[in-house]
Amino acid sequence: MAEPTPLSSPSARRITVFIDGHEYDTAHHRATPAQLRRLPNPDVPSDKAIWLDIPDAPDRRLAEEEPIDLRDGMRFFTDPQPITIFIDRHRYEVTRKRMTGQEIRDLPTPPVPDDRDLWLDVVDQHDRKIAADELIRLHDGMRFFTAPGSINPGDDEGLR
Repeated sequence: MAEPTPLSSPSARRITVFIDGHEYDTAHHRATPAQLRRLPNPDVPSDKAIWLDIPDAPDRRLAEEEPIDLRDGMRFFTDPQPITIFIDRHRYEVTRKRMTGQEIRDLPTPPVPDDRDLWLDVVDQHDRKIAADELIRLHDGMRFFTAPGSINPGDDEGLR
């Protein structure tokens, strides 16, 4: 199999890239997705797209022959795997690794109303209120809950 073409000499500094969470060490500093898919053993199947994981921005699907300048620590993944999260004990499957608080609020039908706050259930710590514009890095099993935005004294309705 053809190896990715290096940008510099064979004695170039080795870099580490990640594909689907697995680490691969290479001296090649430029590669196409077609070449990246040959780093794992077995190869990433050709029917799976290669995506560039971009921190704090939408991830980008790469064209098969698109040359990529590799940097140490770059992360790639194949077709997104579903992530299961829970909102008020209801299960939701998403394929995005990052969503804003508002995007999470919009998952239920109907969406979480504006008079309720969205909270992240944090184990063994204080739970954390999530702002609508806050970007949340999602992982499997995360639990969110909603609660009234304000509770009126003497109003039993806000406690249910």
